[in-house]
Amino acid sequence: MKIKLLSVLMITVLLLSTLLSSCVNKVENVPTNEDVPENVSAPFEFTVENYPKMGGSLANLPLGEAVTATVLGIDRMTASEMIVFEGSTTDNYKALVDSEFDIILAYEMSEQAKQYCEQKNVELEYVPIGTDALVFIASLENSVEGLESEKIKEIYKGNITNWLEVGGEEHPIIAYQRNKDSGSQTLFDKLLNLGDELMEAPQDVKIGSMIGLLEAVAQYENSKDALGYTVYYYLTNMEADKLSTSKLLCVDGVYPTNETIASGEYPYVNDFYVVIRKDAAEDSPERILYNWIISEQGKELARRENYVVK
Repeated sequence: MKIKLLSVLMITVLLLSTLLSSCVNKVENVPTNEDVPENVSAPFEFTVENYPKMGGSLANLPLGEAVTATVLGIDRMTASEMIVFEGSTTDNYKALVDSEFDIILAYEMSEQAKQYCEQKNVELEYVPIGTDALVFIASLENSVEGLESEKIKEIYKGNITNWLEVGGEEHPIIAYQRNKDSGSQTLFDKLLNLGDELMEAPQDVKIGSMIGLLEAVAQYENSKDALGYTVYYYLTNMEADKLSTSKLLCVDGVYPTNETIASGEYPYVNDFYVVIRKDAAEDSPERILYNWIISEQGKELARRENYVVK
């Protein structure tokens, strides 16, 4: 009888144990000490105190928040307060060179930033982690739905000045530009390659911030006339409300989407990068974080933030 009772008790314990274990949620793809690259001799644990000083291009802020929150196991708001994604892309590269940042997530390096690296005799190490696009925007009131690449170039050379010349109504084209050290202007200069042919923009249509340009196109009193450009992710994921009064334009008949950007079908695409100083030690927090960001787990995190990942 005692043996039988003992058997019943043992079975009950086993059943309870099985039920409890089935109720536990497994959290996957969160970096742990096991995620540290094999060439690091000892396990590494990120803390608030040793976390690298991170900055970068504004359009990469959501990724910076996600990485920081995931690695440290903190909420997004706290993560956002620990990182600095302000100023121009060129400013962020300069801050990395000057060791004000340890790591940045940023768009294409401008010629000005490259020259600064040479002046300071500092080499940077970078890997593309995703792809974004230079997109063109106009007012919803504008009847034009798309532009050919050659027509865009002619507009910014100053040779096409009226929407009537590109299939629209008879209105002057107010072609906005960005400041020279911005990430979107660097993309514009690289992808359109106008060089000295780029027309000199009046000061009132040369905008110092991405949000400023979006607001200018969306709210300009003659907004039907406005044409501007920005990066796809920033507009569609961070300032999507601006699309209530403005619209993305097709280029060469292709509308920008995650799919057409990933395939390269949309013509104006370019990478963004994770960047550190080349002299960062193998066991430094910034290099360990750098290696994790370019790992499959880091890429999966970027996908969850709706970036187009390499």
